[in-house]
Amino acid sequence: MKRFLLILLILIQSQCYKFEENALDPNGILGIVRSLLGVNLFGYTNFMQSKYHAFKKANLDTYISYSRRTFDGTDDPRNRVDLIIAKESATDIIPTNVPMVGDQYANMIGFGYIPSNTSNKYFILFEVLNPTTPPDYYYWVGSVLPIAGNRLTFIKFSPVIAGEKIVGMGSYNVGAAEKIVFCEQPISASTTTCYNMDSDFTNRVTIAAPINTLCSLVVNNGSVGNCLDTITGSSYSFNSTNGTIATFGVSPVTLVSNYKAAPYNTFLGNSNFYIEQDLTISHYTEHTNNSVRITSTVGDLTSFGSLVSPGNSNQQVISTSGIADTDVVFLVRGNNGSYLSLVATSNLGLYKHFLFKTMDFGVNWVQVDQSTFPLPSPDYDTDPTPSFTASLGHFVTMAGGEKLHLFSNKEGDAMRRYVSADNGTTWTLQETISPSAE
Repeated sequence: MKRFLLILLILIQSQCYKFEENALDPNGILGIVRSLLGVNLFGYTNFMQSKYHAFKKANLDTYISYSRRTFDGTDDPRNRVDLIIAKESATDIIPTNVPMVGDQYANMIGFGYIPSNTSNKYFILFEVLNPTTPPDYYYWVGSVLPIAGNRLTFIKFSPVIAGEKIVGMGSYNVGAAEKIVFCEQPISASTTTCYNMDSDFTNRVTIAAPINTLCSLVVNNGSVGNCLDTITGSSYSFNSTNGTIATFGVSPVTLVSNYKAAPYNTFLGNSNFYIEQDLTISHYTEHTNNSVRITSTVGDLTSFGSLVSPGNSNQQVISTSGIADTDVVFLVRGNNGSYLSLVATSNLGLYKHFLFKTMDFGVNWVQVDQSTFPLPSPDYDTDPTPSFTASLGHFVTMAGGEKLHLFSNKEGDAMRRYVSADNGTTWTLQETISPSAE
């Protein structure tokens, strides 16, 4: 192999091998050499490697995610975040000024879409993790998403207390008043401070103690914003704010009385739920060996003191081959009111993904077979990328009939967008996504 590579490089340098290629073409000579030599990849990298990459609803049949745009190796100073804005039949790639160079890693830790807002319908916050210094933060707010050919400039934002990290941020509205709530912590401690501000990041107001939330998730019913982190015991613990009262209001919502009753009493974890940002529908899951129980609630969850099934909630048990009572479900994601995906890890650190579908808002569920999904192959045994792609890289559009879309990226090859009109049984390649220009 080394002899082959040496001869190939000599031929290229001596111009005995004549070629014309795009420098980003992974199938070109330079691309082949880079791959064989193990040189850092280029194009789109680090896609669907955490929960922050999940496609988020940004309008009717419009969803948004992002990826790292790598130019000439990991350390290229041009490397950045590109937004991926996917519509029913087209994809807009939007370059940004959010850096992702070397060991930096960007997480979209804040996203909001409130269509009734007049000033700022959209809110995006990126956290850029740095290897030796505290994270940097970049935000954008606006009422119109950019389109292909445009760039999006984010504004750098600093935590209120220097050196702290932002642990949660989200948008909400109180009638016509557009608000954002966020919390931050010292990197090496657990004392939390939280703040309200207007949707343009002005007029910051401190929320007084006691603080019992990180605002990991912010949901909105048009009257108040509610912060939530995990299931606590057998309840949701909502912390409400209207942007003017200086303290959080605490509103617990008790789960259905059989929560964690046998045989669903051995699973670990407390992030086994999904709530739509506008509180139109919510779900939580319980599991044991080869079985998942889903509880769904339609309507403003915060208005119920307790959940009851049958009553204001629906429960169904689904036979689910492959899930074990020792698995930890740490990620649940709903889509379009009809799909629910979850990712679980085994006690060996292996990732598993499951997808379910309902046609009646959670009264009845069926499992979707994902064996034909065009997923990237794992690069190592505990690689989460295939499971994250299956669970976070899909979304649903309804124009011209229901379609399931999936973005799948193979580093060193290409990012591709597929579409299915039969619940993921068969797939058609819709687009091959070209990397954005410098």
